Amino acid sequence: MRELLQKYANTFSNQLEKMTLEENEQRSVNHPIIFLFLGDQVKEALQSIKLINEEKWQNSMGVLYFHAHQTGTITGENVLSIQLPWEGLDRKLKRKDMFEAFYRDETKLIELNKTFRRLSSKIAEYGKVYSSLKKVNLCVVTAASDPANILIQEFTLLLKSILQESFRLVEVDLYGLLQAKQDGDHFALSTSLGISFLKELDSYQNDEFTFEKDLQLTEDHLRLPVSHQPSPLFDLVYLLSDKNEAGLISSDAHQQNYGIISNLNLLKNRKMITDYHEKMDSYNHQDFKRGIRGNSPEPVYASAGFAKVNRPNKAISLYAASHFFNEFLASLKAVGLQPRETVLNLLDLSEEAFQKYFQNCLPPIEKLADMNGLMSVANSYQTVKRMSIREAEEYLYEGGTNRFFQANFDGPVREHMQGLHLKERILSCLDEHVINNEKYGLYCAYLWTSPTSSEFGISVIEEIQKLLRHTKDDLLQAEARLELLYQQMVDGCDFKKSYLPFSDKKNLNSFQHYLFDVVYGAKYEIIKLEVKQTILKQYQAVLEENHLYFRKKIELVDQVKSSLKQAAAESLYDSDDYLDKNIAEYYADIISGITAKLKEKHGPHFFSDERFFGNLLALLKNGTNALLERLLLVCNRDVLTQEEFHRNFEDELLERANVMTPYENRDVLSKEDLFKQLYTRLHENSAIQIEVYNYTQEHRFEEKYFFGDFYSKFMNFALEKEQENRHFKVGCAHEKKSSGIEKLALMGGFKLTDLMYYRNGEKYYKTYMENGYEFHSKSVKTNSIS
Repeated sequence: MRELLQKYANTFSNQLEKMTLEENEQRSVNHPIIFLFLGDQVKEALQSIKLINEEKWQNSMGVLYFHAHQTGTITGENVLSIQLPWEGLDRKLKRKDMFEAFYRDETKLIELNKTFRRLSSKIAEYGKVYSSLKKVNLCVVTAASDPANILIQEFTLLLKSILQESFRLVEVDLYGLLQAKQDGDHFALSTSLGISFLKELDSYQNDEFTFEKDLQLTEDHLRLPVSHQPSPLFDLVYLLSDKNEAGLISSDAHQQNYGIISNLNLLKNRKMITDYHEKMDSYNHQDFKRGIRGNSPEPVYASAGFAKVNRPNKAISLYAASHFFNEFLASLKAVGLQPRETVLNLLDLSEEAFQKYFQNCLPPIEKLADMNGLMSVANSYQTVKRMSIREAEEYLYEGGTNRFFQANFDGPVREHMQGLHLKERILSCLDEHVINNEKYGLYCAYLWTSPTSSEFGISVIEEIQKLLRHTKDDLLQAEARLELLYQQMVDGCDFKKSYLPFSDKKNLNSFQHYLFDVVYGAKYEIIKLEVKQTILKQYQAVLEENHLYFRKKIELVDQVKSSLKQAAAESLYDSDDYLDKNIAEYYADIISGITAKLKEKHGPHFFSDERFFGNLLALLKNGTNALLERLLLVCNRDVLTQEEFHRNFEDELLERANVMTPYENRDVLSKEDLFKQLYTRLHENSAIQIEVYNYTQEHRFEEKYFFGDFYSKFMNFALEKEQENRHFKVGCAHEKKSSGIEKLALMGGFKLTDLMYYRNGEKYYKTYMENGYEFHSKSVKTNSIS
């Protein structure tokens, strides 16, 4: 069930994003993009960035990925790869040996040429998803400590040269990932490898950097030179660390950096909005590049920070499902509160129903009149009038009346009762009148067959037990009455007597009618009570047995309820106390309102409609997953599609923040207070993902961009707030986002010597070099920064 709920929550969150994206042309990239990942340590980055792009960019299917790896990569239609030599490399010479092994192996160079040409051809295949093919963006991603990056100039320039045959302009940026957190057994060596790469990077970014080597190969193994004229290798280099400028390391720093890379590429290369507003400053790559360079003769670098405030859509969807299921259960319980007569009628336990049972089980009482045909041994009333009824009956009929009653009433009824099996009829009654009745259903069957009554409904078992007690009492009373009748003197009985002469025979006939009607009528009533007793006992046994079955099914319902409640609660374990505030309370009210609308549209018993839950018992035959799947299907189709789940981000958050505030309480969160808190949160969480010495950084250039609805009130507030102390460019990448707001902060102008990572790591680098480790190849230039 956990997997089903997780999939459901993810689907809802993704659907909201997609609905937003369908309205956002700005979430498309304008020119082709190729991501070049270099080394094993960026495999996770490849997976994550690819996934982010697929979720966020409408034309992500046209983005290509290349991975040069040592031990493993991922697969995909738009992913190409090549394996680098890595086995048998000397620990002390790993970077250097990897470089030299690449140049020794011409087959590897041939494979690389073929793969890069396939990349170039694929762009043409995917060309329709882009607005323009005049330019291609090459985005190189590597981890500073990965030895494979010693080949970065070869891979970058070879691919660039092949792409330049098809595109007028190839723009190349580098994203270097730094690991500042010192964990594991090899942090000193890892840091030394990172410093090695940064020293080489400084030489690559020098204005005088040049390159020329025969790296292009034809199908006839003819070599062509790949050259680079004096200029930096990369247009722009972003360095992103797991430690931000405040010196803090967060658990999700890597994922945040992957998000930065995706959003930077979107910002740089997004399709521009047509109804451009003068305050809607757009990112300009060349302006930012010039801004961070300033007047510095040395290479400078950039970094970024990213923050987002999102409506907690996954938690909302889980609470919505939990609340809707509770509404369903409440509706099931509510119909259990039916009058006693109604419930007994439904189960054929009413007096009228028993009369039908008696008609089927007993001969009609009128058949007692047939006893008048019995011959008596005497015709004199005078003979019997001083006798008791028992004595008179025996004297007159010598057991014939008993034999007649036994043969025509008692015997057949008892035989019939021995063969009476009401289980099928009772179950049929339960199915037809309760379980399959859209008004009642399984829960009523469970409640009404419970051993005891509850606040949700009566117990038919209890009612049967009461009826059994009453029937037993009635039976005892009937038997006592019969005994009293038998003890009466004949002449004292209540039948019409005549004291005229010659009325002896007439009085005897009157007594005989009295005997058959009253005495045997009493015996008939005793049989009826015994029949009723038998029927009630069968009902009790069948209902008690089936209650156990119903209880097991209701336990499945309770399991689904518990799983929903737990999943909803767990979705807030790592919650943002502010953004996730009052979700349970607010969406309980929302779901209550939606349920009321569905009742109005589909009828009061809509839950039992086949479109919704249908027959609950039939659904539960396939277990809890079947019930949960139906619930989530209904939620996706009929609940989460309601307008209440597609409101403006700011309005929903403000209303939810105030949902628990009493009307008379003046301490209500205002829209301005909300905006201030959102703004502060975005500001604090978008710290630049690199740690620098502020006092050594001579030049700091910044730009900040919001991703959200430019025309929303919050965006106007945020832009004005940023511009109050505006010493940097502030812009808004307009998107009709309904579920959140994002902020991307750019900062550049620092040198490698400004980095804490470099300052702390250089001592390890020097120590390893002094102890025989070789991190560079002679043909790779380095800047000896001190």
